Amino acid sequence: MSSANRLASALGVAALGLGIGGCHHAYAVRPIPRIAADSVGKPVKRLEEAFGEPRKVDATPTKAVYVWFIEQKPAGAPTGFHGCEMEITVDARTEHVLGYSLSNIGWAKCREVERKIRIAER
Repeated sequence: MSSANRLASALGVAALGLGIGGCHHAYAVRPIPRIAADSVGKPVKRLEEAFGEPRKVDATPTKAVYVWFIEQKPAGAPTGFHGCEMEITVDARTEHVLGYSLSNIGWAKCREVERKIRIAER
């Protein structure tokens, strides 16, 4: 391998390393059940970033339940109310997700609903 090829190869590897190391956040499109499961133990803030303001929040001194409705229009479904309702239980003190439940509304299937969410945090 000539010195010019080695230099070009070394520069390419260095640029790749800087590109990977310089990225603090990565985004991916994931199904709702995966997002909910991956959020357990993490701050509820990341779900608010992905889904916006919750439809409602029921709070007690020890926990809060955040509810989001993600609309879906399944092919062949009659007109009406279809989507996925996601309930997230959050520790009131730490604001970390304790658990979740998903409900299919109408003809929707939560496993088919996807959202873009940040997957890497530093």
